[in-house]
Amino acid sequence: MLNKIRKFSIVLFVVVILLSGCTSKENNEKQRPVVYASFYPIYDLASSVAGDTVDLRSFMPPDKDPHLWEPTPKDMKRLAEADLLIVNGANMERWLDKVRESLPNLEILNLSEGIELINYKGAAALGDFQYMTSMDLRKDTYTIEFGHTHEDIIRVAFFQDKEGLSKEDLIKNGKKIMEQKSKLIKQQSTIKVESGEVYGVEMGHEYGLVNYEIPEEGRWIFYSDRLSEELLPYELLDLKGDILEREVLLEGSTSGLDKITYDPHSWLSLINAKKYIKDIEERLSLLYPHNKKVYKKNRLGTIEEITELEYEFRGKLKEVRLREFVVTHYAYAYLARDFDLRQFPLQGLTSMESPSLKTIKKALDFCRVKDIDTIFYEYGQEKKGADTIALELGGKVVPLVSMEYITLEQKKTGGGYVDFMRMNMENIYESLR
Repeated sequence: MLNKIRKFSIVLFVVVILLSGCTSKENNEKQRPVVYASFYPIYDLASSVAGDTVDLRSFMPPDKDPHLWEPTPKDMKRLAEADLLIVNGANMERWLDKVRESLPNLEILNLSEGIELINYKGAAALGDFQYMTSMDLRKDTYTIEFGHTHEDIIRVAFFQDKEGLSKEDLIKNGKKIMEQKSKLIKQQSTIKVESGEVYGVEMGHEYGLVNYEIPEEGRWIFYSDRLSEELLPYELLDLKGDILEREVLLEGSTSGLDKITYDPHSWLSLINAKKYIKDIEERLSLLYPHNKKVYKKNRLGTIEEITELEYEFRGKLKEVRLREFVVTHYAYAYLARDFDLRQFPLQGLTSMESPSLKTIKKALDFCRVKDIDTIFYEYGQEKKGADTIALELGGKVVPLVSMEYITLEQKKTGGGYVDFMRMNMENIYESLR
């Protein structure tokens, strides 16, 4: 009987130890502070510094497009548990104002603050404009072709100048016209032009176009609240699809109140990434000082990896044959700036939905002039016409990864930020040799 009691006691003791171990482990999990990172590259960089000291979560599902995704009330409720939200900034997270409004006490680390962002002037203030041109048009339908943009809308107006007004009078006239509310126009539709009306054209993330039907032959003035720039390229085309002949009367704002718009893909710079990691380390050390040594060690290790990659390709790219590369996704301006290269997005050269013979010819002419035979597409996505261009060139299509969101194909590789950036650098280098 005594032996049975002893055996039972031993078993009971072991069970208690095991249960207490499990409970302790669960408690440790629950006690870890919750930190959110906005989307994949920010999550991965934060993870490289934080290690397992925090419960790091991605606010945006990793397979969702950050240009389209919006948080639900359930997402906001989960975020309310966090000590910190880490974001890229530069207008990448369009929902950030909603978070600030709903969770005013949530601490937010905006990584793009303090780095040199690629920017341009955004929309002119209401009642002002940045571009005015004169066009001799027939009674017919013409096209405005748009490239890649992160903007929501562009406001344009048409005015029939029957009296031959002076430039100064046309500016005064334009300011009055642009004070009006705009009629909303969706991409791929046709504007039935009325002289003196303002149209707000909805922008798409990729390529787009709208047609405009001129009701009467004569001299027409075109006003726009935006210049055509790298972050919002647009072109006025004639009836053949070529660039429309016109007299530019104004390029530059009629107001000093214009906002500044940023290229949000700032994480695709190795130089920026090192700054991001340093800022993450500093903020986590401030919040959780008992882990300060861990964060410093992790920061040094990750920065060393990125620096080795940077200097390896800085040396390789000094002697390359080309300095330009062609991409389907306008995302690599920061990477190009790091290494004195230049990206050319196909969105600005051809329709990536269904390229016509005319637009394919424009892209082919460009590549042949520049002696380019490699077309880059977004890794894990459709090639969007890149393969058509490459076939005509006798060249090849090669992937680049922006890391905006992670596809099933990318998940299979098991790579992180440094691995994906190495792939980008190797592929670009091979195309420029």
